[in-house]
Amino acid sequence: MMRVISDSGPIIALAKINRLDLLKSLFVSVAIPPMVYKELMGKFGKEWDCIEKALKDFIQVVDSPILNKHIKLILKDIDEGERQAIALAQSFGSESLVLLDDKLGRQAARKLNISLTGVVGVLVIAKEKGLATDIGSLLKEIRKNGYWLSDEILEMAKKMAGEA
Repeated sequence: MMRVISDSGPIIALAKINRLDLLKSLFVSVAIPPMVYKELMGKFGKEWDCIEKALKDFIQVVDSPILNKHIKLILKDIDEGERQAIALAQSFGSESLVLLDDKLGRQAARKLNISLTGVVGVLVIAKEKGLATDIGSLLKEIRKNGYWLSDEILEMAKKMAGEA
């Protein structure tokens, strides 16, 4: 069974549209490292209730491993939450998937051959499984609620979902 590890970004994005249930439906459990937990605890606003319920229900905090020098070097330019999420995914091996939206974090994960996706990928998978219908409007709603997504990402997502 695939282990799913998330950075704070995809969790916050889905919480902004009250769709964290997609993570539970698609992945059974989601692990987050301590720094991501700390970042999520700092969130206020309407998404907080959704995040809090998910933390009590299916998101588990898991300590991130100590990194060797090679991995530390690859992860040196990304923030601590992303660093811990990638380290955790690496410790789970090839049976892991990391949810990550930040460009530098995604580049670092690719260097370590870690499978990854982001909020767009989660929504595309959800649509394929019949759990979501109009990805374009969901992404616009996420953006309207303050989560940055470029026009390019919106267009790419619509093409991936067969909506373009």
